[in-house]
Amino acid sequence: MARSYSAIRELNRGRAIAPGDRVRVWDVPEECWFYDSENRLQVWTRETLLEFNAMPAPSVARQRHFLVLRLEGLFVEVALYEDGAICTRGMLGGRVTQSRVRLSDVDALVLHYGRLGFHSGLGWNVSSIRLVRRELRVTQPGLLRSETVSVDGVVLHTVSVRVAGLEKTSQEERTPFATREEALVAAEQRLFNLEQEGLSAFTCSTPPAREENPAPPSQSPWVELSSVARPTTAHEAVDAAVALLTELHHKLPVGHFVVELIDPTQDRARLERMGYGSEFFRSMQEKRFGRWTKPEAVEAAGSSFDYFTRRYGTATWVAMAPSNVTTHLSGNVSGGGSCVLEINANEYNVKELAENLDEPVPGLAQSLVFHGGWHDGASFLFDRRSQTPEGEYGIHRFNENEPELPEEPTAPEQIQPFGFWLFERVVAIREKLVPALRELQPPVVP
Repeated sequence: MARSYSAIRELNRGRAIAPGDRVRVWDVPEECWFYDSENRLQVWTRETLLEFNAMPAPSVARQRHFLVLRLEGLFVEVALYEDGAICTRGMLGGRVTQSRVRLSDVDALVLHYGRLGFHSGLGWNVSSIRLVRRELRVTQPGLLRSETVSVDGVVLHTVSVRVAGLEKTSQEERTPFATREEALVAAEQRLFNLEQEGLSAFTCSTPPAREENPAPPSQSPWVELSSVARPTTAHEAVDAAVALLTELHHKLPVGHFVVELIDPTQDRARLERMGYGSEFFRSMQEKRFGRWTKPEAVEAAGSSFDYFTRRYGTATWVAMAPSNVTTHLSGNVSGGGSCVLEINANEYNVKELAENLDEPVPGLAQSLVFHGGWHDGASFLFDRRSQTPEGEYGIHRFNENEPELPEEPTAPEQIQPFGFWLFERVVAIREKLVPALRELQPPVVP
């Protein structure tokens, strides 16, 4: 459970901290990262408060550890020098704080953060497709100077920005080297030279790579998932889709969840880590929580959608999805959950929309919108102008901003039953989402 506001202030020795929800960056039993009243990052770790500080490098670094807590976007870097080390903690793209570390404590520190869920990358890239870009800054009267340094393959990439009054100048250089090792040596020397000129660490980010880069050893646990076999009937397909989602929910617990499998009390930490610990989210999804934990025992009769609603009710799959997976807001409301799948039969009044269109859409008023995302073009509806003997309807995409249906309804013999549609959709989303989810799971550490 997250610490109270007063408890965080106590960690800051009773001094003022940032107001309200803005104070908390990361809060687990072992550590608490928070902002003080001047929005400086403070870190309480293992009974010690590390106040905001910038530590100048004593020399060129001879080695770096770079660890990332992927879901929260936090990083820890440990730079090693001849006589000691400097640990930099911060948010990717946000402010950082630094502290000194004894060389003899470095391995234990890296292990500590690994056990807290941080994945170890390489010193200058977190993966083969993501770099580590370091930004240093100095602010003087009338002048802001920013310098970024990264290595992409064998290329040293630097960007220099100066802002003097209203005038801004920028210079970008890409310098290729014969080997990656030479590029890394040049980058380390560049960082040290910049610190000698008075700049200090400001932030780190992980931009996409252009070149080929080495991949750090994967620390993600390998979780075996069930193979996918197409069910025989549409009703079996509904059960199979639910089974696939249930397996994902339990076996890959970080980065997504199915609302219908959530106990808001027991799974509070899981909701909070995803940013859904608010009372608003809990009240909005109250009727959906836990609906799949005790599914209704119903006869496999009628349409597969009718079977789904009688047995399972709804399906709300919330995920931190990569860019190749379409998402929408549950209920079209900010804070309701970023969904990749949301099945609900009684949420959208399509008849009202149809009656207020300038250009009528034949069949729209009789249709049934059964999937969220209507404002983003991510929704689906049943065209109820035709149906199969089992009561299945044609399925079409729906966007309330540009609603449309084919002039002629789908012939009954060409209608795909809802159960098979659902199964195929879950399989397709799973195929895209699982690789990203695997990378979010806690690393395997000793």
